[in-house]
Amino acid sequence: MAKTKDDKKQEGTKSKIKKENMFIGIDFGTSKIAICTNDGKKVLEQSIVGYPRDVVAKNFLKADVLYGEKALKHRAALNIKRPVENGVIKNDKDNIDAAKGLLEHCLKSIKLPDDSVESYAIIGVPAEASILNKKMISGLSKDLFTGVMVASEPFCVAYGIEELEHAIFVDIGAGTTDLCRVHGTFPEPDDQISLDRGGDYIDQEIIKLITEEYTDANITRELAKKWKETYGYVGSTHDDCIVEIQVGASNLDLPIADEIKAACESIVSGIVAGITKLISTYDPEFRDELKNNIRICGGGSRIKNIDKFIEEELDQIGGGKVSIVSDPVYSGASGALKLAQDMPPGFWKQLH
Repeated sequence: MAKTKDDKKQEGTKSKIKKENMFIGIDFGTSKIAICTNDGKKVLEQSIVGYPRDVVAKNFLKADVLYGEKALKHRAALNIKRPVENGVIKNDKDNIDAAKGLLEHCLKSIKLPDDSVESYAIIGVPAEASILNKKMISGLSKDLFTGVMVASEPFCVAYGIEELEHAIFVDIGAGTTDLCRVHGTFPEPDDQISLDRGGDYIDQEIIKLITEEYTDANITRELAKKWKETYGYVGSTHDDCIVEIQVGASNLDLPIADEIKAACESIVSGIVAGITKLISTYDPEFRDELKNNIRICGGGSRIKNIDKFIEEELDQIGGGKVSIVSDPVYSGASGALKLAQDMPPGFWKQLH
């Protein structure tokens, strides 16, 4: 049967779509991996990999490896690996393989195109990620995409919201807190500061402070993280914070607001010092603009009152205006996606 004009039009559209490039933005963090694609897909997964402890666990789980939420759910039967630590992939074969497997697992849900369609990805990394870590990330992902590059995570956020002149971005992640000064170009080393205190450090402080008060308290890393995400705050105002804690053989309802507050505030002094350094080393003509455009992003931006508290701390050393970026979950990945889409074709060809 002869093809109609509409049939030919539909075939032409399909052919055009098939030949279009696919662009992907990835935020490969210590706690979570977030992915955005140019066709509107989004993926969010825990940065956790689990391997069955023995043959019984393997038969029960019916899998050789579990990723993300599933691994977290069945962690009692698994040997858990967290391949990303302090924002970077651990430098050994097992963790590199685990990180690659996790990335491949996440990419399955967005259905990467076949070889007839080119795919280009930008992966966000900590502000001062080492050359070695950048090579590791590029190496484990190079077989998955036509072209891949890494970029500063806070810069990706800045690029995504188009805030690219006279601004400081503070990305409070799980493993690190990264500061990036943006001024209309790719950031240089002097524009970036990476601090080794982030959400994981807060979790450890919560455990430390509570167990100092209640020596027999049994608190897991996951519990501390849950309490932080539910009750985390800084400053003077807070909601009631009473949780059930196993202390010895008893389960007690205990107030932990003071411990939560102290743990969350423990990262602020480093952030303020970093902001101060980036302001003091900037062009004097633009310092006022810079200090009045400080943006908080990352998972830590959800700590209640974090923007106002940092602003109050800055008042003691010259002042500043602090605000929170919307969408802390996907802002890094969506910014990396936008950056990938805006790179000229010649760049990707040269990189490849």
